[in-house]
Amino acid sequence: MDKDLEFLKKCSNEQLQMLADRIAYNDKGQTRYNETLTNRRSYVLYYPNNMKELLPDIIDEMSLYAGNTITNVFRGSHVSYRSMLEDVCDTYKVKYNDFNSTEEIEEFFLRKVLLVAADDMNMEDIKHISNTLNSKEDIKNMITTAKIASPILLRMITVIIYKMLSKFGFKLAAEVVVGFAGSRLFAWVTGPVGWVLGTLWTTYDLLGPSYKVTVPCALLIAYYRIVTQKTEEELKEVLS
Repeated sequence: MDKDLEFLKKCSNEQLQMLADRIAYNDKGQTRYNETLTNRRSYVLYYPNNMKELLPDIIDEMSLYAGNTITNVFRGSHVSYRSMLEDVCDTYKVKYNDFNSTEEIEEFFLRKVLLVAADDMNMEDIKHISNTLNSKEDIKNMITTAKIASPILLRMITVIIYKMLSKFGFKLAAEVVVGFAGSRLFAWVTGPVGWVLGTLWTTYDLLGPSYKVTVPCALLIAYYRIVTQKTEEELKEVLS
């Protein structure tokens, strides 16, 4: 297994199901024309109740899509998650270098997503984030300087993940992502939050079909890496 994805073994069955669904199904909830995951014997055996057994094939399928986004040299071939992530970052003009760890590059990517989302915020959105923030500059400064796993930024990322998935027909996203249904945050993210439905998706909508797999997968994986490093108590506190 790709060493950068070993941590996925710690993810819940539901989180891995969401990753598999994002790979296998398009924005209308239909199987992608070139996907092979749902035709594999392992999928029949393990989906949706034993997703950890399906994990090697999930990663294999994702790497095939990544091979279609980078260069013709790799087209149709398996590539590493690191290469996929770098390609996604190049697409979104995220700055990184070869000396950065995969986790650091994921953090750069998440911060870029947050900064783009912040451009669509109004004062009501900002006050939803925190009563201590008074302007877009305040929220952008926090995005730039705070730890990516800090409560406010993690809440923002959670909203973006939920809106991304629900926008494309994945209605169970709120419970699947971290299982916070019933919390105060749940009422917020399922409401009319406009700041993640504008500029952030404009670029995405213009991307090719393989990027419609690799971009959300990179976002989900980066998010999962953060939440798997937190205890259940810490997550309840952050997402309450």
